[in-house]
Amino acid sequence: MRPPATASGGIRIRLLGRPTVEAAGVERAIPGHKPWGLLAYVLLAPAPPARRDLSELLWPEADDPLAALRWALLQVRRALEPEVTLAGTERLTLGGELSLDVRRILSGAAEADEVEDLARGDLLEGLFFGDAPAFEHWLALERQRVGSASRDALLWTATLHARSDPPRALRLLERLLATDPTNDPAHELAVDIYVARGDRAAARRYIDSVERTYRAELGTAAPETVRRPLERPTPSAGARVPPSVSAKALLDVATARLDAGDYVAAEDAARRATSEAAASGERPLEARALVTLGGVLVHSVRGRDREAVGLLGRALRLAAELADHALASQAAREIGYVAFLAADYGAAETSLRRAASLADLAKDRSQKAQALTYLGATLIDRGDLPAAERTLREALAILDELGERRFRSFTSSFLARALIRGGRAAEGERMASDAVDAARAAGWHAVVPWILVHVGEAALAQGRTADAARVFGEAFTLASEMADPCWEGLSLRGLARVEARLGKQARARELLAEAHERCTRVPDTLWWADAAILTDLVELEGGRDRDRVEAALRLVRRGPMPDLADRLFPYDRRQTVRQTPG
Repeated sequence: MRPPATASGGIRIRLLGRPTVEAAGVERAIPGHKPWGLLAYVLLAPAPPARRDLSELLWPEADDPLAALRWALLQVRRALEPEVTLAGTERLTLGGELSLDVRRILSGAAEADEVEDLARGDLLEGLFFGDAPAFEHWLALERQRVGSASRDALLWTATLHARSDPPRALRLLERLLATDPTNDPAHELAVDIYVARGDRAAARRYIDSVERTYRAELGTAAPETVRRPLERPTPSAGARVPPSVSAKALLDVATARLDAGDYVAAEDAARRATSEAAASGERPLEARALVTLGGVLVHSVRGRDREAVGLLGRALRLAAELADHALASQAAREIGYVAFLAADYGAAETSLRRAASLADLAKDRSQKAQALTYLGATLIDRGDLPAAERTLREALAILDELGERRFRSFTSSFLARALIRGGRAAEGERMASDAVDAARAAGWHAVVPWILVHVGEAALAQGRTADAARVFGEAFTLASEMADPCWEGLSLRGLARVEARLGKQARARELLAEAHERCTRVPDTLWWADAAILTDLVELEGGRDRDRVEAALRLVRRGPMPDLADRLFPYDRRQTVRQTPG
């Protein structure tokens, strides 16, 4: 197995598992754990960190934090120089040629024979920073994000090897499942591998073991999707029409109904098309049908994302075997979008970057723009606003080049969101207002409430509470007509923030409680929305409801969602203090 390539004379830094620095195959020592924490933060922070901020983050109790920082910088420089420099009078930046395992994983571009070597453990495994609670908080969030990306990379690599090297694929899945034992797509892929090898008895034994795992870990039965590879449709001897003909006709019907917003009819046609395509034995047709059905399930308000990801995973396997980059890009994009909705941002980031790369290989600019839009949305929620803006502006440039107006309104809504969250409310309001007009002109009314929420947020940020209340009210009315729980919850959250701004705290709490109830009435909604609602509630209540605090913390840590996690941090620490004896 070859290691990731480094430029001649460069440095190879590994932060996953036991951290190491290597030059020309020779390991260089960095003594102590604080210098490793310093190096990791400089490498992974969205922007070059300030010296004073770093000193207070890593040495909050030191008599002279800046002196402690200087000592740590000396240790890091000794290990990196002369190939790589760490410099800056106010803010620290790295310069030079280096290879970083975390970047390779997060890029979604790690080659199949790299991943097994790269995804070898936790971020800064074995290092603890109990005397620096704010840094430990940051590290816990980064470990979640990078761990999610590593699991996605392992699943992707196992998918690629499922037919060409089944033992290796199963080994990769075993490593993934050691840290995520109830990963539905991984179990379905394992069963699929056994079935493809003709060992249905082994597949059934594996399903039995999975059933025991889910009972022990979750107290529930394993999802039916795990058994799906054992139930592939076969051609019917008495069929009047060849399955391939039926499948193609039904796919056209499903696509037309999906474009018209008739999700129920689209799902029905797509399910029948998928069954017929599988029975036809034509793998390109089956892959296309699976992507269509998966997309219908993901974008309708039905709570079927777990099933969709399994279907899309099989589509991805078929597309990879067929070297169909366009279909693989579609499947990877929808899988990444599901991860974004579920606030699994590490997996979302890697999958969506992969989708964009595959779209480049397919020379499909429209698909690339869609993948970049969802990637930009992911970057917003995990707090990297500069990268989000760059990504979304690239997507908009592609859409403008193609003359694509409909999806452009959706992309614009996320850029408006990034601008508003970055303190540029007036610019964000103009963009969101234009996006509302564009969506309505294109007949895409389903996204209008979502965009209106951002118009309201911008108005509120500029102190125009009456305008904000009016826009949030309009968004809630439209969302309720569509029965969309996410948009209902976010518009009610906006109305609650207006009430809080007017000093009506009790009314704000009532609206937030209703927003939480609506946002969670079906599974597979936008987890960030509920996390934001719960965080607002925790702050309004001063953290008195410990169950609410813990529910909010679970959501923001999952993402991770650093901005919301930072708002909840004081309440988390307060609980720790209460539980400390004496």
